[in-house]
Amino acid sequence: MEVMDNMFEVFNTANDAFEHWYGVFSEMAEEGFEADSRDGDVVGEILNAVSVIEDPTRGIVTSEVRKMPMRYAVGELLWYLSGNNNLSEIQKYTKAWDRMSDDGVTVNSNYGWCIHHKYGFDQWDFIKDELTTNPMSRRAVIHIKEPSDVESKDVNCTCTLQFFIRDGKLYMTTYMRSNDVWMGFPYDVFQFTALQVLLSMELGIELGTYTHIAGSLHLYKRDLKVKEG
Repeated sequence: MEVMDNMFEVFNTANDAFEHWYGVFSEMAEEGFEADSRDGDVVGEILNAVSVIEDPTRGIVTSEVRKMPMRYAVGELLWYLSGNNNLSEIQKYTKAWDRMSDDGVTVNSNYGWCIHHKYGFDQWDFIKDELTTNPMSRRAVIHIKEPSDVESKDVNCTCTLQFFIRDGKLYMTTYMRSNDVWMGFPYDVFQFTALQVLLSMELGIELGTYTHIAGSLHLYKRDLKVKEG
């Protein structure tokens, strides 16, 4: 089976989105899709997968298939909001980030650190000022991944976060170069919809939709739950 591409879907909740994409990948796996990748065999991939979530306040994946651990999800969100890129801080919740640190001390792909400190100015303050001064702006963009030719384990999957105010509502679009539907997608959508809600509260405006664009959305073979019977 060939790779699918350019799929656009609208969902009410993050859970609806996860269950849809996981179902698509399960079907691809049943039809024999398999490909090698740096991090393991892939049993389904969609290029340019676009998920529009109509209610960003429902950013939690609740699927019985996934059983997303909220203790960790909240811990990761707090780590990002702190802006502290020390590995020891997220180790309070998990050791999973150890393999992504180049020096065993810091994690420079921490979203909060990228937003508030990485580029020498606070991008959050910038987009707030931009949208306050010019609500019709198209410049309210937060850059996460930077161009680099340095070999590293600590490379962001997220490229940019963009915010728009239209018709009195705050819209958000995330672009990711790569997104694993099992491990990455549930947490990333949770974190980014939380940021959208936070910014809407700080600006005092209503919420628009959340759009999540993955250059490569995929499922690893190790995460495929084989149906019984």
